[in-house]
Amino acid sequence: MLNFDNLTERLVEELKAAAMHFDLYRSIKSSIPTHKKGINKSPNFWSLTLNAHLEATRCSLCKIYDQTNNNNLTLNSWLKEFKKYHCKQEFFEPNEMDKFYRVPLNEGEIEQDISSVSLTDPLVNTLYTKHRNNEVAHISNKLVSRGESFWETYPLTVDDIEALILRSKTIVNKYTAHYNGVHYELLSIYQKDDFQYVVDSVEKFAI
Repeated sequence: MLNFDNLTERLVEELKAAAMHFDLYRSIKSSIPTHKKGINKSPNFWSLTLNAHLEATRCSLCKIYDQTNNNNLTLNSWLKEFKKYHCKQEFFEPNEMDKFYRVPLNEGEIEQDISSVSLTDPLVNTLYTKHRNNEVAHISNKLVSRGESFWETYPLTVDDIEALILRSKTIVNKYTAHYNGVHYELLSIYQKDDFQYVVDSVEKFAI
C-alpha cells in the first residue's frame, strides 16, 4: 500500500499548478483590451507569457489525466488506490461518528468517477491521445508533414480545459472529504491581486 497522504499532496500540487496557470492565461487575455498601451510596449513578452501559461496548463493536465500505467501518479491511479485500500467499512452506510466528518459515497460512484478520468471519456481522450501524444510529449511527424493546424484538427477549447480542471478538483475533494474531511482550493487568494498589480503598473508607466 502506498502512502495515500503523500500521493494526495502531490496530486493536489499538480492540480493547483494547472488551475493557477490557466487562471493567469485567462486573466492576461481578458486584460488586453483595457491595458493595450502597456502590453503593446512589449508584445513579444506578453505573447510568450500567454503561450507559456497555456502550455503549462496542458502539461499539468496531461500528467493528471495520464493513462500510461498505474505506476504513475494520476487521477486514475489515485482513485484506484483509494478504492483498493481506503474505502471504509461504512462506505455505503456510515455510522453516526463517520457522518460528523466523512462525506458518504454512493454504491458504484467510484467506478463512475474512474470512468470519467479514463479514455472512455471523449474529453480525456482528446487531451491524452491527441494533445499529449501528438504535441505535448511528442511531436507528430504525420501532422507536421501534412501541414495541419493542430488546434484546428484537435480542438481543446477554453471551456474544455476549464471543465477538466473542475472535474479533477471535484473528484479529489469528494474523496478527501470522505477520507479525512479535507477540502482543497486550487487558486491562491493573492493571485488576482498579484496579476492586477503587474498589468496596472505596466499600463501606468507606459510612455
